[in-house]
Amino acid sequence: MRTMTTRRRRGLGIFAILTILFGSLAVGWAVEHTAITLEEALFMALEQNTSHALFLQEQELIEKQEALRKHPQVTASTKPIGMANGKLQSPSGSLTMTMPLGDHLDVTGKVMLEIDKNGVELAPSGSLNLNYSFFALPEEKGGEATAEENRQRQVNSLVLQVVDLLMQLRQQLDLRSYEEGRLRYLEASLEAARLTPEYDDLELKKQHRSQVAKLATMREELEQLQLELVTVLGMPTIASLDPQIGVRDVRQALNEADLYLEALASNLPLRQAQVKVERARDALALERKTRGWDVKASGGLQVNEVTSGLTWNVGLMASKTLYPRNTVIEELELSLAKAEHELSVQENALEGEVRRALQSVTAAENQVELLAEHLAEAREDLDFRHRQYEAGLVTELQVQDTALTLQKAEYDYAVAQMHYAQSILNLWNLCGRDLSQGVFELID
Repeated sequence: MRTMTTRRRRGLGIFAILTILFGSLAVGWAVEHTAITLEEALFMALEQNTSHALFLQEQELIEKQEALRKHPQVTASTKPIGMANGKLQSPSGSLTMTMPLGDHLDVTGKVMLEIDKNGVELAPSGSLNLNYSFFALPEEKGGEATAEENRQRQVNSLVLQVVDLLMQLRQQLDLRSYEEGRLRYLEASLEAARLTPEYDDLELKKQHRSQVAKLATMREELEQLQLELVTVLGMPTIASLDPQIGVRDVRQALNEADLYLEALASNLPLRQAQVKVERARDALALERKTRGWDVKASGGLQVNEVTSGLTWNVGLMASKTLYPRNTVIEELELSLAKAEHELSVQENALEGEVRRALQSVTAAENQVELLAEHLAEAREDLDFRHRQYEAGLVTELQVQDTALTLQKAEYDYAVAQMHYAQSILNLWNLCGRDLSQGVFELID
């Protein structure tokens, strides 16, 4: 199932793991940040995350169990010793094989083995059994997710988690850089106030103390995020990571009707509700057709090599429960109505989810456009401040304050871009798309 792209990423990922591990060992405890890209992070998470590895192991086991159900079932039993009427019995054993040939037909073979003073005696026998109901409902199928769907949901969940942690960490690192610059600005302001006669610096000192406390809190939050990310990536050692991610400047053309159809095809609760409706409809149609009668055919063919005998039997049986038919019909009609109502509820809920996801994308896109305008204005303001400073109209502190405003505008714009990318990924996940490849359409 692995593609050429996956193999290429595996090679890159192995190099990335070695780089991060050796880098973290060399610099010690969070002395320097080790750069990590989204591609490297996803590779490590998909290869090393414990929860994901256990899930894949469970899926492989389920597939093996499903394959075994299609093979003959062999049962062995032994009786090494026994007593009957005060006499010691000879050792014996049996080997039985059962194999289903269809929904209503199975074949059974058995070999009896007994050891006595005359040697080993074998007694093979076999049977072919038929049990068929003419008016039984078909076996309920199609309501459960396939193994491939389960894998994709698990991978999508892990991709969203890794992207969210990388973006949170990137935002916190950038915000800390801004807040550190803000602290330097307050320190410079305090120094200027100290040199200014009779200047009341009480408010500046309060701001400085508050800024120092804010940075201490941010350091704790960063350490927690680093630990969460390292745990999700399955890294065997503590590392201080520096996510190198950026959002591509793309705008997605989204059609609500097409997205809703995608979500319909991939939504498991909706699929299960559809199966229940079909089941209830079939049960009502069957009751109206048979008027409550259940007709079954049964038969068997047995062969015993010991007696060299062949026996067979066949029969037909019709049965009906003595229960008011109108009541049975009403019960089945009510079950169908409830199943149809549940299906309608699921459809409306899914339609609402798609609409809300689209609204989130639109809101995030509008926010990106608005903050892009603010960023352009902040750049113009800084250029103007520089010209004023060169003309001697403003102080260096005023230029520094305007530069901090620009840095905050750049941070807000980057955060808005990340939120936009995440809103698109959440929408794609709702539609059942594969995020392990689609994520690179949005994020570098």
